[in-house]
Parts: sequence; structure tokens; C-alpha cells
Amino acid sequence: MHERFEVTRGQWSLVGERAGRGPAMVFLHAGVADRRMWRAELAAFAPTHHALAYDGRGFGESRGAPEPFSHVDDLGAVLDAVGAREAVLVGCSHGGRVALDFTLAHPDRVRGLVLVAPAVSGVAEPSPP
Repeated sequence: MHERFEVTRGQWSLVGERAGRGPAMVFLHAGVADRRMWRAELAAFAPTHHALAYDGRGFGESRGAPEPFSHVDDLGAVLDAVGAREAVLVGCSHGGRVALDFTLAHPDRVRGLVLVAPAVSGVAEPSPP
């Protein structure tokens, strides 16, 4: 069974689900989805991991004020809120970008990295043929 959680700071909140116990594993959704894309994976990894998925700002149930923010900082806030010093990060597309950027900024907090068709910060957009 998945347990709902919420991380709130000032004008914003991130809403997620978690299941299981053990080493933390955070699933980061694609830019065309929200945390629901990972429900089957949460269930599959719950027997061996503390599996988490949350809605990034502007997605699903998460909310925030129109102000500058960092998805990397938000991921750190989620890890802190659930008491996870480090985690395996699993990211798809936009979530892969967040996972990569977080890993570069906080390598000591990343136990492993799984990327599914990740976007990459700093790469120029392809030009049309």
C-alpha cells in the first residue's frame, strides 16, 4: 500500500507517494506526466526499498507560487523530509535531467542512477532538418 506524503515550505508544496522500507529509491517523472507513472514500480520495489515518487512543481497535485525555484533543491528537500541521506535516483526524460543535475550537485547523496531517455541540461535544442 502506498502512503501519501507532502513536503511544504512557504508558498509551495510537493505531494508524493511512498511504499516499503530499506534504502531510498526516488522515481522522478517525465515532463508529460506526474508521479502516477511510477505506481507499478513503487509496488515492485517496496519489498526491498523505501520507494518514493512525487509530483514536481507544476505537475499533478504539487503547487507553488510563481517564483524562481530549482527542481534539484526540491529533490533535496524531499530526501530531507523523508529522512534519506542518500538514494538511488530513477529518472525519465525531464526526471532524468533532475536526477543528473542532482547527482552533479550532490554526488555524496546519490547511491545509484538509472536514466530512461533523459533530457540533459546545457545541450542545445536540435534544429529542424
